[in-house]
Amino acid sequence: MDKYLNAALKAVTAASMICREIQGQLVSEDSITKKDKSPVTIADYASQAIVCSILNGEFPSIPIVGEEDSGSLKQDENKAVLEKIKSFLGDWNPDQIIDAIDLGNGEATDLFWTLDPIDGTKGFLRGDQYAVALALIEKGEIVLGVLGCPNLDYDEENNGTLLYATKGNGSVACNFSMKSSRDITVSNRKPEESVRFLESVESGHANHSDQAKIINAFSERKDSVRVDSQVKYAVLAQGNAEVYLRLPKPDMPDYREKIWDHAAGVIIVEEAGGLISDVSGKPLDFSQGKKLLNNKGVIGTNGQFHDMVLENIK
Repeated sequence: MDKYLNAALKAVTAASMICREIQGQLVSEDSITKKDKSPVTIADYASQAIVCSILNGEFPSIPIVGEEDSGSLKQDENKAVLEKIKSFLGDWNPDQIIDAIDLGNGEATDLFWTLDPIDGTKGFLRGDQYAVALALIEKGEIVLGVLGCPNLDYDEENNGTLLYATKGNGSVACNFSMKSSRDITVSNRKPEESVRFLESVESGHANHSDQAKIINAFSERKDSVRVDSQVKYAVLAQGNAEVYLRLPKPDMPDYREKIWDHAAGVIIVEEAGGLISDVSGKPLDFSQGKKLLNNKGVIGTNGQFHDMVLENIK
């Protein structure tokens, strides 16, 4: 597992540093609109190109299931965007960039990587939290996860946190230089104590009205914070919150979560001692391809609050 972890850390770190640089210079023209109207920045493409290039260079036989493809970049009106990506990637030519991005168009097999090059693109565009999220899945089980969170402070001196976990070995947080690290565990707060909730910022990603009912069931013993992206998993794994809610929306009964939006965060929380399930209490099933077809919604907790939250959902 060490060879996979070392490559994953290298890839996510490199992508996170590029994303940080791009965020510092980003202007609104540097985004494209997907068919579902969510923005895609030059950082999404640059990040996917870097991660896929590194992983494919070391493990060419392992497919990568990524969020992006280069289709939009091949359109004439987006040549300027491709040139801006190139300006951040140095001596890469446009064909190399497109080919590297499309290395992420693989299919789920017995062993594959899944990548969200920027989870929380809207947060990225606002200058807020986002994550580079990479996981390795073997026979439907997450065996490795890495989260790069450039805007989540590691400590007072280090802007940015890198988190990782491998199956059975616990979870670790470190700064991006990896010169300082610490083992992390979830909060040990119990149901009779106060509880801190995490929710998505974007209303399109969660059922805020029903989540408010769950949160209010805890009366005055609660606080709620909305955070973009899988940074919520990072906050939960480090013991800075107890419950993460992502309830399905009633007007979208057929919606299913994408695997790249959760895989890395799930293993990091679970290896830190937390619990992740869907809203009925079932473990998330990563054996069904690109979507969590057998699950609805996501609940993450420090373990102590899980049964209580599920009971309130019922």
